[in-house]
Amino acid sequence: MTKIKICGITRTEDALFACLSGADALGFNFSQSSPRFVTPDAARKIIAEMPPLVTTAGIFVEQTPDEISDLCSYCGLQVAQLHSDAYTPEHALRVRGAKVIRVFRPRPEFRLEEVREFADATGCNAFLFDAYSPVMAGGTGESIGHSTAIGLFDRTRDFAWALLAGGLTPGNVGEAVRLVRPWGVDTASGVESAPGIKDPLKTKAFIEAVRDADRALRSCV
Repeated sequence: MTKIKICGITRTEDALFACLSGADALGFNFSQSSPRFVTPDAARKIIAEMPPLVTTAGIFVEQTPDEISDLCSYCGLQVAQLHSDAYTPEHALRVRGAKVIRVFRPRPEFRLEEVREFADATGCNAFLFDAYSPVMAGGTGESIGHSTAIGLFDRTRDFAWALLAGGLTPGNVGEAVRLVRPWGVDTASGVESAPGIKDPLKTKAFIEAVRDADRALRSCV
């Protein structure tokens, strides 16, 4: 079953609704350049209200490994999502107390070998592929082309758990799941009424679209 991550959580009510609707994980963005920025105190408060068995992930762009480790401990985050090309294998190895998801944003000169090299150097086996933008690190609403995504995921299945992000909405995530067959999907702007404000109808529709696609895939086996 495809894992579902709702990212850019800033409000307790959005977090709880996503959990009750079937989300597997929630993301909290600590980049101050993001319209979905959440303070450590706010994230800590939201996470304290969440039910068990839902994974919490911090999205980091500017922080050092020590800052990431401290934030994960303070807020109760289980995963550190390294969402910048500046994060090297050495940075990932210095993160303490949380599993690492390394984000790659395939640009024209991107080499898939970069993912394998990162995995070999760190032991990291979780990656997220997001649309490249020279302006923002994520949450742009831009999509990775289906042919590019299919190639990425087909070639990483043997060594990584990979999530697909970038422009996923209730209207297109079902097709993405059926074509790309990612381990997980991630959305932020695709289920919002405004940056950082989740729309309950869109959130529910997104999760239902993923589950419908999962059922369709199982029926084909």
